[in-house]
Amino acid sequence: MALIKEEDKMDLSPEEQSKTVTNSRIIEAPIADVFDAYANPEKIVRWWGPHGFTVINESIDLREGGHWLFVLKDADGKEFKNHQVFAKIEKPHLFAVDHVSGPIYRGTVTFDDLGNSTRVTMYWTFENAQFLANVKEVVTQGNEGNLDRLSEVVAGRR
Repeated sequence: MALIKEEDKMDLSPEEQSKTVTNSRIIEAPIADVFDAYANPEKIVRWWGPHGFTVINESIDLREGGHWLFVLKDADGKEFKNHQVFAKIEKPHLFAVDHVSGPIYRGTVTFDDLGNSTRVTMYWTFENAQFLANVKEVVTQGNEGNLDRLSEVVAGRR
């Protein structure tokens, strides 16, 4: 995983920083291809979610203000209902979702054009700092799984 330099971080207040998990990765593909894996409903359902989970898509309206209803199913068959609202989409540099079914968080993803590669940085800002303190490692690992699967889709392996 690529380290995030101070100048690359979103402008977060100290309070927001206490409620935010940040993951970053450089993906060996042009920014348009990486952003398309986020903004294309046929692609996002192929990679969203941590390792070991399957997305069961119920409905997706992938535009600003649109809703995404889906179920994440783990390897044991346990299902977790999810409802997200696509809060902001600025092609090809920003993609933000509001996770409105518990836990409540804003997921903001930035895309930095590095020529033939793209730096993807995920900021998951939770409503409650104590909640995040209790699950930070799980969220961090889940985001790493997301980045792994995103990389596979962009490379045409998923």
